[in-house]
Amino acid sequence: MSLTNSQKLLALAYQQPNIKPENIQSLAGLTSKEILVLIHLADDLTTVELAKAMRIKPKSIANYKDRIADKLYLGGCRALRRFAIQHQEFLHLLNKEVM
Repeated sequence: MSLTNSQKLLALAYQQPNIKPENIQSLAGLTSKEILVLIHLADDLTTVELAKAMRIKPKSIANYKDRIADKLYLGGCRALRRFAIQHQEFLHLLNKEVM
């Protein structure tokens, strides 16, 4: 039986000492596109750069960022960017292992 992306994410996240337990469960609720946006945010890409990289409109990126911030119980897009940069190492590991 193979593990789902969500299960892989959970297993990987629990190995990371700097991720709060409440954030781990929230991360598991993200879609693959939302995780990809978070990974790109960790690289400090702007909304326009992110939109070009994912080949979607900047407005769609803004919507993704709002949804991710809500799902992670963060105060908004600035807090989301800080979260992504603080967890950059984990997000890049996640990109290699899950995506």
